[in-house]
Amino acid sequence: MEPVLTISIPTWHNPQQLGWCIRSLLQYTDYPYKVIVVDNGGDSDIEDWIGEVWNRVEVLRPGHNLGWCKAQNLVLNRCDTPYFCCLNDDVVFLPSQATFWRALIEHFADPKLAAVAPCSNFVAGAQSLMQMDIPNLCETSLLIGMCAVFHTDRLKEVGGFDESLPGGDDLDWSIRLRQAGYKLAINRFCYLHHFGQQTGKRVKGDWWDSDEHSEITNNALIRKHGIKAWYDTFQARAWPMESMTETYAKEQSDESWVGSRLGKYCGNGAVGINIGCGNQQARG
Repeated sequence: MEPVLTISIPTWHNPQQLGWCIRSLLQYTDYPYKVIVVDNGGDSDIEDWIGEVWNRVEVLRPGHNLGWCKAQNLVLNRCDTPYFCCLNDDVVFLPSQATFWRALIEHFADPKLAAVAPCSNFVAGAQSLMQMDIPNLCETSLLIGMCAVFHTDRLKEVGGFDESLPGGDDLDWSIRLRQAGYKLAINRFCYLHHFGQQTGKRVKGDWWDSDEHSEITNNALIRKHGIKAWYDTFQARAWPMESMTETYAKEQSDESWVGSRLGKYCGNGAVGINIGCGNQQARG
C-alpha cells in the first residue's frame, strides 16, 4: 500500500533514544506511512541502535546540523503524501497504539482542520495528560511540535517552518494556520510518551528553555505576529470540537452500534445473539 503519511524525525547525536523511537513506532503503530530521519549529527552508528527495522527507514545526512526547522522543511519540501508529521526523536510509542495514526488522521474529514496532535506526559498546554478538565476531543489555539500531524498542503500554504526564529516554531505555525482560517485539534485518546528537552539541552546547554531564551523567543514572536496573536496562542486555550465529539459519540452509542453491526440478526423471533462461539454450532 502506498504511504499517505510522511513522518519526519530530525536527530542530533541521540542514537539510543532515536532507536527506541523508531523501533516502537514501527513495531507498535500500524498505518501506511514512511519514515525519514534527518541525521543532523552524522552518526555512523544509527543503524546499530535502530536494529533490524533499519531497511524501513530513509536517512538524510546533510553534513552539518540544520537545526529543527530547516530539517523539517527539508523533508516537507519533498513530501508527496497527503499528511506530514513532525516528530521528536525522544518519544516512545506504546504497544497498545496500533491505531494511533488512524485515530489522528480521521479528523481531517473536517475540511478546515490543518493539524492534530496527541496528549503526552511532557508537553505544554492542553495536550498535557495532567490537564484533566479539558475535553478529550477538542480544538485548541496551540499545538506542540513534539508530534503534530498536518494536512501537507495546508502547512505548505502558510510557508512551513520559520527557520529564522530562535525557538517557538510551534507557536509560530499555530498562529499562521489559525490566521489562515484553519483549526488545530487534540485527540487525548492518543498518548505518546515524551522524555523532553533532550536535543535542545545537548546543543544549547542550560540556556535552552531558560528565562532568557523564553524572553528572546516570545519577543521574536510578538514582533512577527503582534502581542494579541501571541498571547492568545500562548494561553493554549481548548474548547470542545462538536464535529469530532458528535462523531465519537455516535460511534460509541448502543443504538448506532446495534443498528450498523447487529441489525441484520434482529427480528424473525430471535431473542438473543450468540457472540464468540467460533465455528461451533450454537446450542439453544
